[in-house]
Amino acid sequence: MKGQNLAVILMYVAVLLHLLTMSGWLNQAAHQPFQLGILACLLLALFALRKRKRKRKRRSRTPSAQVQALVDHAQEREAKSHD
Repeated sequence: MKGQNLAVILMYVAVLLHLLTMSGWLNQAAHQPFQLGILACLLLALFALRKRKRKRKRRSRTPSAQVQALVDHAQEREAKSHD
């Protein structure tokens, strides 16, 4: 099921629960659980609609020419100092 369809269904359930709560058919003790259910439906709808971030693949970076030149120069110096 697509996220948008799920969100619509959850919104309809939240509206129906809200209408049932406001209609007066429930006793006062049942109001809080129904309000928590409404809140849960709305939060789940938001969760279903959130955009997921795509993970980008990191490409292997090749060192720049300047860095490569410095590394070569350092290696040459190190080789000369050992001789």
